[in-house]
Amino acid sequence: MHSIAFLFKRTPGMTPDEFEHHYKNVHGPIAAQLPGLKEYRQYPIRKANEGDVHAHIPPDFDALSVYVFESTEAAEAAWESPENREVQIDTLKFIDVETMITLPLMLRQVV
Repeated sequence: MHSIAFLFKRTPGMTPDEFEHHYKNVHGPIAAQLPGLKEYRQYPIRKANEGDVHAHIPPDFDALSVYVFESTEAAEAAWESPENREVQIDTLKFIDVETMITLPLMLRQVV
């Protein structure tokens, strides 16, 4: 499997409610159309409270998205696809790409 995560902030001037609506209702369906995508998860960042050990959220980050493909080749094909062009156009509407952190992931399931 080939997994990649993006940790990001909303664009300046966008409210948290506007961001959440766009992320869930607009971007999610667009990103879900990437060819070869096995799994796509959205993790909006909630306010840390009781039960959150080591909760040191970097300032102003709003969400983390995780994309999973069958292989590196499938991921590369998805990123080069016409469907990704739509994902990238939409990304610029609500994500501050200058501060986005990209995390190439490996899965090591313990439990």
